[in-house]
Amino acid sequence: MERGTNNVQADRPSGVLFAAGRMVGYVLLAGMALAIMGVIIFVPDLVKAKVQKYELACLQASVQDAQDLVSANERLLAALPEDEVLITRLAMTQEPLLPGNHEVVRVPTQLDPIRPDLVRPGRNPRPAPPSGLLFQINARLANPGTKRGLFLLASALLGVALFLFAPPNRYRRGRSPQQNVQ
Repeated sequence: MERGTNNVQADRPSGVLFAAGRMVGYVLLAGMALAIMGVIIFVPDLVKAKVQKYELACLQASVQDAQDLVSANERLLAALPEDEVLITRLAMTQEPLLPGNHEVVRVPTQLDPIRPDLVRPGRNPRPAPPSGLLFQINARLANPGTKRGLFLLASALLGVALFLFAPPNRYRRGRSPQQNVQ
């Protein structure tokens, strides 16, 4: 054995398969850590975006309801000058006015007697409230302890991945690789 040579080199595994195994192990551990961090960071924003999208769809349906009511009122106003019966019935609903040769028979109803002959438009459908796995995860992330624990778990996984899968000569005791060459 010559002075300055390293006999430990032969015992250390090397090669493409060893490097691929180290890379796969690192990617698995670091990937889990990054996935946990992504869940902590992005899930609340995704849930907020879905809730805002749902609220926007409900508001759009309400606006469409109002537009349908406006168009129904416009049709009523367009029909008023041509329909004497409609004018009489509308006047009778506003005030207890009636011509002398008519007799009014009142029938109790549960409908609104606001405007006669007005076909009220139907209510536009509203979307279903959002739900799913993201909302369940977000409910659990609302607890600060859970969020803190997941953050510590992700940090520990990333630290373990960095330490376990560092280059083989990174944490070796004794001489540095430059001293072994002399």
